Amino acid sequence: MDDILFILTNNKLVMKQIISIFIFLAIAAQCFSQIKVPTGTKSEISKLYTTTTFVVLKNEFMSDYNDAIQEAVNKFWKITPVKFIKESEFNNLRNDSDKSFLMTNVVCFEDDKSNTKFDFLTLSLGGKYKTINDMPTLCAIPLCYTGDDEEKYIYKLGAMVKHCQTHIETCRSHPELNKENILDYYIKNASNIESKKLCLLKDEVSPDLRNNSALKTNYMYDAEFATREQIENLIKSDDDYALIAHIISPLSDSKLTFCVKIIIDTKNGMIYYYDTQKLKKNTDGYILPSDLKKISKK
Repeated sequence: MDDILFILTNNKLVMKQIISIFIFLAIAAQCFSQIKVPTGTKSEISKLYTTTTFVVLKNEFMSDYNDAIQEAVNKFWKITPVKFIKESEFNNLRNDSDKSFLMTNVVCFEDDKSNTKFDFLTLSLGGKYKTINDMPTLCAIPLCYTGDDEEKYIYKLGAMVKHCQTHIETCRSHPELNKENILDYYIKNASNIESKKLCLLKDEVSPDLRNNSALKTNYMYDAEFATREQIENLIKSDDDYALIAHIISPLSDSKLTFCVKIIIDTKNGMIYYYDTQKLKKNTDGYILPSDLKKISKK
């Protein structure tokens, strides 16, 4: 098993810490089946609701991410008061126990010799912790491989913010859940998938699925192709029936050869499907017919 190492770069706020946010277990060298998601303890979740959440913006003067995360948080975040700060302000505030932090972190697998990095959206508690390593991480969801184009996920940030909030509310309502079982809980308790419409970008699915006939053949429920703008509007309008995909594929120069596949709804950011796929070098990850069949049988 590989823990995740948060590392410090010269121009990004990241955490230098080993934390079991996502753990992938290789099975038959073809896929990864075990995924663990942080939940926080019951007391940590309760503590969050007493804090103000500081949303950490990038130090860049012009940033599409900053614009998108501010819009998403202002529109969807309800569980705590919020303020926005720059990365450069974080270290001066992180020791305050009345603060929590929603921010991006650069992440790599501890034993990955290629040192391949990911960007995660994380929610952590502040307080008088000896090091950043000790700050409790209550939620984390991957955005992209570090260095990838923000345009690949920026239009879906609203759904990621919704997911963080839904995750915290779920943990509060069900303190028996932990990193070992919460993903199973999500998948088993998501609303009836037959009442939802799966909205996919054509470049998110394998080439053999890029027509309506093939899509309908391999997916037993309602599905259609959509544009980025349509998906963004579904998220912004809190559409109660749409499911969308989030695919994280390796960069062309990466030595790491697996992709992450997530299906979430646009209403609450509820997870319906979460998997990883082993890839051949320099190939892209897609939603495959086998994924659609698994989703259909959920």
